[in-house]
Order: sequence, then structure tokens, then C-alpha cells
Amino acid sequence: MGSTGRRIVVISPHFDDAPLSLGESMRRGSLAGNKVRVRIAFGRTNWTTWFHPTLSRARLVSLWRAMEESLASLIFGYRWTAARWDEVVLRSGDLDASKFVDVDADLSDDPLVSELAIWLRDVCSAPFDTRDHAPAELILAPAGIGGHRDHMLLAFAAARIIDDVGTPIGFYEDRPYVAYVSPEGRLRHMARLDTLLSPTDVSPPIRRSTQWMARMAYPSQMSDYFIEAMEADRDSNDSESIWFRPGDRPDWF
Repeated sequence: MGSTGRRIVVISPHFDDAPLSLGESMRRGSLAGNKVRVRIAFGRTNWTTWFHPTLSRARLVSLWRAMEESLASLIFGYRWTAARWDEVVLRSGDLDASKFVDVDADLSDDPLVSELAIWLRDVCSAPFDTRDHAPAELILAPAGIGGHRDHMLLAFAAARIIDDVGTPIGFYEDRPYVAYVSPEGRLRHMARLDTLLSPTDVSPPIRRSTQWMARMAYPSQMSDYFIEAMEADRDSNDSESIWFRPGDRPDWF
């Protein structure tokens, strides 16, 4: 992992979101060569494709997914820590995806937005890690494109603090979900966060080899939905993008 580069924190809703969304940038794009810390918000999980995700299996699945994240961190070159919020399936007890993947969900009254905003403020001001006590120079938060509730909660929390912290904040496009959203849909979603946001590519086109690395790191998560999204990214020659407000993207990034 980069030892002489800039200090970048990637906010990840769950185990797996950072490499899935920014893996190509970590390998040969704007994140490559920098010091990257991934901070996972919803670190208590029971979601897996291997068996029915009952509530009683949360401890086991959380441990397994932490092991997967450790492998991914070695492959993609970052350090990670996890907070202990329950992911949406544990909070609701409902496995119906239509209940937690909703592009039109109104989260304005969800108390988790306020909780996560407080956490994000702390992340902005906290020492980068035990070796480097300066704060992060850039925060990358999920954009929530595609409507996964946990991603959207973090996106709205980051948008809430963007004017109040001294650290620049960018919003990365969430994979696999963004592969199923049209360019027009992406624009409409991002305008809900901030009408001034615009995208910039941060990687070359996504390669099959990078996707295979993610699939190898996270075998418990690789459903047909994920694999078909990866195929769509390759077919469209898509790159990873981060959305910034004018003037917020650092010159060095």
C-alpha cells in the first residue's frame, strides 16, 4: 500500500463496497500510490449468498466477512476498520430487497443520518492512523446510487456535513448498483445530494482482472446480480467515477 502518498479515507457501507466500487482506481487510478484507509460503517451483518441469513448467524457472518475484507485489503492495498452499526437486514429483520433498495426512499427523518453524520465528522478530524496522526486529506463517501438504504444513509450524512468540515468530500459511484442505473438516473440521484456535483473519472476502464480479484476476495457475496453488473461494466467500457462540487477535488487527486 502507498506509504508516501496522500491520506485518503474511503467510507464503505459494508464489507466489500470499497474494492467493488474503487478497485480499479486502487490498482491503477487516482487512489493508486496513496495511503488509503477504508472505514466500514455497518460492520454487523448477516448477509451472504451461502446460506439463509437468519438473525442468529450475524456473529458468524460478520466474522467471515471481516476475514474477506482482510484478504481484499491485502489484494488492493489498504488498511481498514469497522464500526458496529447493524446493516439494514438486521435492523429490519426483512429479507425482501424491495424494502431496502429503493431509489425514491425519503431518509430525511431517519435518525441514522444524524448518527452517521456525527461519526463522519469524527472521521474527518481523527488521526489518519496510529502511524500518521494528521487527519485525512480527502474523504470519499458512497453516493447511494441504486437506492440501497445503507448506502443512501451514508450519502445523505456526508452531504449534510460537506459545508461544515475542512476536509474535501467526494462521492463515489456504488457498484454493483450503478451498472443498472442510466446516466440520467445517476444525475437525478446526485442532484438530491447537491445540485453542484459533477463526475470525474478516477480510473481507466474497469478490467476483468480487477473484477476477478474482487470475486476472489468476497466469494460469499458473489450473486448473479454482482456478476451481471461486472459484465455490464466491461461491455460498456465503464470507468470508476467520483462526484465533486466545483473546487472540491484536490489538485493532487
